[in-house]
Amino acid sequence: MAQENKPVIIYGGSFDPPHRGHAALAAAALRQLRPAALYLVPGFRTPFKDYRPVPFADRAAMLKAALSGAGLGGRSEIKISSFEAGLRRVVYTWETVAHFRALHPGAPLYFLMGSDCLAGFSGWRRPGYILKNARLLVGLRPGFSIGRGGATFTALAGRFPEADSTALRAELFLGRRPARLQPGVLEVIGKRKLYLARERALLQGELTPRRYAHSLSVAALALRLAPAAGVPQQKAAAAALLHDCARDLPTAGQLRLAPKRLAASLRSAPVLLHAWAGAALAKKKYGVTDPEILEAIELHITGAPGMGPLARLVYLADVANEGRNFPEAGLIRKLANADFQAAFKAANYVKLVYAFAGGGWVHPLSVGLWNSLQEKKLS
Repeated sequence: MAQENKPVIIYGGSFDPPHRGHAALAAAALRQLRPAALYLVPGFRTPFKDYRPVPFADRAAMLKAALSGAGLGGRSEIKISSFEAGLRRVVYTWETVAHFRALHPGAPLYFLMGSDCLAGFSGWRRPGYILKNARLLVGLRPGFSIGRGGATFTALAGRFPEADSTALRAELFLGRRPARLQPGVLEVIGKRKLYLARERALLQGELTPRRYAHSLSVAALALRLAPAAGVPQQKAAAAALLHDCARDLPTAGQLRLAPKRLAASLRSAPVLLHAWAGAALAKKKYGVTDPEILEAIELHITGAPGMGPLARLVYLADVANEGRNFPEAGLIRKLANADFQAAFKAANYVKLVYAFAGGGWVHPLSVGLWNSLQEKKLS
């Protein structure tokens, strides 16, 4: 087949991170179509997701490692394209197809995807344009039929691994090493300190092993409940990991970090100091500028009327994570699976009960949160 008549394959996605499923799909497409080129096109950001992928250069390095681990390294027909990432905006598939159609005007053009994407294809921007200029090339993934989507396509032979990038990122945010990633990809992640690896390393230097384990436990629950709370995954992980970042500092150090206006009142309850000190430390040492993450760290003990969704999530996860050994923690955790808001109210109630039972000083913000939740219930 003349080179100009050989097919060209476009494989778009976030590749955040690139996993064995991506490599398997690419390998099958190469075997079946023997294309002149297979372009892997990491997006700058997709219109369907609420997170910002890691930088293009890091995803390109992970992709190279993934391809090499799958025995595809060094093949001249495989190219990693910066087209979408270079535009630094959401790029729709029809635009990418138009770009490669112009680049290869005479070649049969294919757009590679898993069957998990096919079901929603009709909702993409300008699906008719895509089908007019390229043929869909679809690989079957578990749990998704290959016969849906209302579009004609070419099926890849075989079945391909599941592709839950959200679950993979959750594991990476917790410092785990998912088996669905090639060892080379994990090596790149470690070297470049991706997926909050930098923050975890700094945190381990600040906290006792027990406190660090608690932070991971809070982050694990926050990640699981993030969709129910309406919170982006990476924000949930970052806020939960850092919520106790100042907890093991001496009291004098916490006082220096806490806002002067609060230092005097918190002397009567020094255990509360680390929340405000932690927000200041997160900003100073960890480079956190997101006001929602800082609010979540600051309010994870007391809560406050009008606190945002991320702050509510961390507040609940701090009370109900797997590391807590009082019975109410398990009950709140179970309730959160069914009704996040009810579980949040229960967490506030439990915190107040324990505070009053211990005879300690209760911060007005905690009482204010309780009162605001009762007012909403009555209104």
